Amino acid sequence: MECVNSTEALPRRRLRAIALPLWFVLLTLVSAEAGLRIASRAGILLFDVEMWRYAREVKRPSGRAGVVLEHRPDVEATLMGVRVRTDTRGFRRAAPDLEALRTGNEQAVAVVGDSCALGWGVPEGATLAEELERALNAAQGHRFVVVNASVGNSNTAMEYARYLQDVRPLHPAWVIVAFFVNDAEPDPRSTTPLLLARSVLLATLATRIPTLLFPAERDYRGYYESLYAPRSAGREAFARALRSFGAALRADRVPGSMLLIPEMHEPRGFGPFAAVYRQAAALGAESGFEVVDPSDDFAPGSGETYWVTPGDTHPNARAHALLAAALARSPLARRLAQAAP
Repeated sequence: MECVNSTEALPRRRLRAIALPLWFVLLTLVSAEAGLRIASRAGILLFDVEMWRYAREVKRPSGRAGVVLEHRPDVEATLMGVRVRTDTRGFRRAAPDLEALRTGNEQAVAVVGDSCALGWGVPEGATLAEELERALNAAQGHRFVVVNASVGNSNTAMEYARYLQDVRPLHPAWVIVAFFVNDAEPDPRSTTPLLLARSVLLATLATRIPTLLFPAERDYRGYYESLYAPRSAGREAFARALRSFGAALRADRVPGSMLLIPEMHEPRGFGPFAAVYRQAAALGAESGFEVVDPSDDFAPGSGETYWVTPGDTHPNARAHALLAAALARSPLARRLAQAAP
């Protein structure tokens, strides 16, 4: 029988004692990563997971000045349970039945905004851009096409840059800037750390752990209001971008509207953010935009019926229908319809 020296066996025992827990942790992490990815593909909608997939499959960093983030051209993904397709310019495509009506001779109308205007979680055929296109063409023929030039995580400065580089070449007959209460945020990072870009689990933890450890991170009201504090950097950047946007539209002789998309916890009358929206509306009017306020069309009280899912407050198809109807009633929409041949 071989005799084993106890002093030699001790390091091996210690190694096994360390290795087993490490293997267990690794197996747990791999299983969680796989589980989150499978859940998304199976239609189990988790906001953080779907946003991570949107950033990987549809969005990309932009090398163009001021744009920061853009959509990949000609891609398709199922996100939040709905199909999202982009065209050759990276604009979100309309439903096939609406695209089939287009002849290529229409006047262009553009909606430029963030994920709220894009129609995050809203099915093809039900976004505000598509609803508006139907409304504008309801009277006679198909005279207008409404392009959805919105990209998630955009602020107003990024939307202005997108107008200059992507929308202006279309020579639009009308441009709609979709304002949301977070539009004074700083530019998002165009690149993501490698581990977060590759791992949905780590990306989710990086988002959720700070809100669990620091309750102030969950105070969305305080956060949004702070963006518009007097002399705050975000408010100043927002104001500069909106004024520049208005000046560019006037130089191009393109009428512009500023659609005020309510925060959906209490959308009627803009709820606790009424003062912020009044500031934004005043600045929009000063910058030459027609300001469209749809907030009184929403039911009073909680806005949960207008949410994409119980955990995702993006405006759903019902909300998009109200937003489009408000735009279709606007003086600029009526003037456009009357002036069209």
